[in-house]
Amino acid sequence: MWFLLAVPALGIMVFMHELGHFLAAKAAGVGVEVFSLGWGPKLVGFSRGGTEYRLSWLPIGGFCKFKGDEGLRRALEQNLSEMPHEEGSFYSVPAWRRIIVVAAGPVASLFSAFLIFTLIWWFGFQVYSADNRIALATDYTLTSFTEPPPATVAGLATGDRITAIDGKPVQNFQQIWETVSASADRTLVFTVERAGAGFDVPVAVARDRSSGTGRIGVYSWLDPVVSTVASGSAAALAGLQPGDRIVRAGPRDVRQTIDLEQALADRPASLPIVFQRDGTVRDAVLVLEYADNRSNLGLVFVDHAYRSPRMNLGMAVQKAAAETWQTAVLTVRGIGLLFRGIDLREAVAGPIGIIGLIGTTAQSGFSRGFGTGVVATFELLAFLSVTLFLMNLLPLPALDGGQIVFSVVEIIRGRAVKPRLIWRVQMIGFSFLMVLFLVLTFNDLLKIGR
Repeated sequence: MWFLLAVPALGIMVFMHELGHFLAAKAAGVGVEVFSLGWGPKLVGFSRGGTEYRLSWLPIGGFCKFKGDEGLRRALEQNLSEMPHEEGSFYSVPAWRRIIVVAAGPVASLFSAFLIFTLIWWFGFQVYSADNRIALATDYTLTSFTEPPPATVAGLATGDRITAIDGKPVQNFQQIWETVSASADRTLVFTVERAGAGFDVPVAVARDRSSGTGRIGVYSWLDPVVSTVASGSAAALAGLQPGDRIVRAGPRDVRQTIDLEQALADRPASLPIVFQRDGTVRDAVLVLEYADNRSNLGLVFVDHAYRSPRMNLGMAVQKAAAETWQTAVLTVRGIGLLFRGIDLREAVAGPIGIIGLIGTTAQSGFSRGFGTGVVATFELLAFLSVTLFLMNLLPLPALDGGQIVFSVVEIIRGRAVKPRLIWRVQMIGFSFLMVLFLVLTFNDLLKIGR
């Protein structure tokens, strides 16, 4: 199911990128021989106006084949000092036009992200999240720490309600998580409500070495009220129903769902529980099994729906521009983290990982409703489109940025780069990308196998 949801979504992102190349090439007088979604052998296609439009077998990318792309091969075979300048070919137009054609793909990706954010903020959306209370991770044994995490050091406590961060109000844990994740190695001022009193606490956000994101060592506080019970699960066999509130698990009082997770930490074969239903207290016993470090508990708990503020089109455009810029800044920071000692195996995803991320995000969103699924999927596509914009502009051979570098050099020198030098540099770049592709794919498969 997640694969079927992911492939069309990924196709939209690739289509926008390649459409940028296509439209710019047409405007610059460069012929486009093939416009393909996907790589590898053709699945289906048709020809119109001198261009073959096709779907190819491997659904992880796409390409535009410009007229004259084979000019490099011909130049090498004939030992030419420059590319053949056949009319309508890529190398027949001035270098500045080639830069526009090549850069149009990444720019289209950036614009598509901006457009997605605009539509999301204009139409509005719902966020499902726990509220703005927290549970301190060091009050439980679910996570091990070599040193006290920032929330513990700052003096936060389980049950605290975070009402603002750096003066910006927060309503739910999703907003807390988003702010903290983007603030590694920074100090944030948390406005805390505890026992009716409010006060400010500075929290020095640490960096998670496995992902590069910020962390402070807290869990979300989610009331243990049952939303759904999976058929055939331990909870279903014990007679639990939606609306039940679990108040005790084994010897442990359950104030929020992390308390229940703690009761399951030692993987008991059975767990007596106490729950409330319609004002009465009842007992049950959960008969548990475990596979892949997961139990057959089968419970989903009630969280809260938060509606985004209503915006007119002008406000949505401004918000989208700010969010696109912020996403780009965070992506650049993320690229920089690759060279700062984080665990690349966990922090970097390959094609399989990206498809899986899109698919599981879509599946999770659509399980809450059509609108939620659409918003969740397209938010992720917007983020990935910004990443595609930045990665393609890196000055590496075989990427759009590498082609731009060749054209800039030609403008500066006043003459074209020799075909043999272009071929050598592109072979190095292509080999590097293929090795990277294989390594990332292998890493994705290892993650699936865990």
